[in-house]
Amino acid sequence: MSLNVFLGSCILGCDFLLYVLFQWIYGERHRKHARRVAARREKRRTLSAKPSGHPRVLQFPERALRYRPGYF
Repeated sequence: MSLNVFLGSCILGCDFLLYVLFQWIYGERHRKHARRVAARREKRRTLSAKPSGHPRVLQFPERALRYRPGYF
């Protein structure tokens, strides 16, 4: 009987620690930050939705290897 109580309290303790961990990671502060990021993204999306002139085609650079990162 005492072993069952001990195991039950250990499981409840672990559940509580997981709850605290998730509140710490995904708490109110991060929710406010996520709202600000979403608002910025939406603002950018509305600004970029404006029709600009004719679409342009970018030319491929003549010496493309010069612009590539890394070692050759």
